[in-house]
Amino acid sequence: MKRALVFFATLGLSFGADQVILKKPPASLGKYYPPQSNRFEYVSVMHEMSTAFYGVRLNINEGRWDRALDWANRLKDAYTRAQNMVPEWKDYFKPALADQFINAVRAKNPDQVIKASRELGETCTKCHAENQIAVKLVYHYPPFATLKMEDPIEFAQLSPKEYMRKLSDSMKALRIFLLQGDVQKAREAGEQLVERVKGTEAICSKCHTDKTVVDRIHGKDHDQALASIQRLLKEPQPNRDAIFKAMSVVGQSCNRCHNLHLIPAMVQEAFRK
Repeated sequence: MKRALVFFATLGLSFGADQVILKKPPASLGKYYPPQSNRFEYVSVMHEMSTAFYGVRLNINEGRWDRALDWANRLKDAYTRAQNMVPEWKDYFKPALADQFINAVRAKNPDQVIKASRELGETCTKCHAENQIAVKLVYHYPPFATLKMEDPIEFAQLSPKEYMRKLSDSMKALRIFLLQGDVQKAREAGEQLVERVKGTEAICSKCHTDKTVVDRIHGKDHDQALASIQRLLKEPQPNRDAIFKAMSVVGQSCNRCHNLHLIPAMVQEAFRK
């Protein structure tokens, strides 16, 4: 029975060592994710299958073959529903293998259960390896393309990508003018930077309704850095190094947000083209 335990523990994802290729998720999958549905039906079926697989293992290891058979039948039911939900993925599914799995459990044959489990599990692993990353990036993150941000400098509605580009330009302009010794232009760029950075909180609150979540990205140090930039730029001879240090703190906040959202946004944009 230990062999069954070892095998079931190895079910999971596998990716090539050299590359991960992302394929655009099929159109029919969108029916089971926001904004078309908030119930995540396809994910629920995946959880049903995973639970049923473990239910078989758990009960066989306890010698409860009748209950293991019940879970094997539940697995077949969920497997069939998953196949029908996304027709574009039908070739990943092998219903005959699910039947073989049920027959092996019915026969109470551990060796056949291991063999059937491995073969059936490989169909799940192949689909996951080729599709799971892309699906998570597309459907488990907000659709950034539909969001709009108001630029506090130009008073225009911009996409997040356009807004971030202008914010980045403001930061670069501040650095350039400071390095050139052009104090007045540095003050103008600095004010634009501060206002645009503060403006990012508006888009955060559209999804992150808990202020403590936003604070984890911005935080006290972030707010103090913005205040320092404003204060330092008002001095007759702004302390360039001190401003650069404060800008670095702000940049760390940018990085924290990018680490969470940038890759999904890039993948979503690529799939829209």
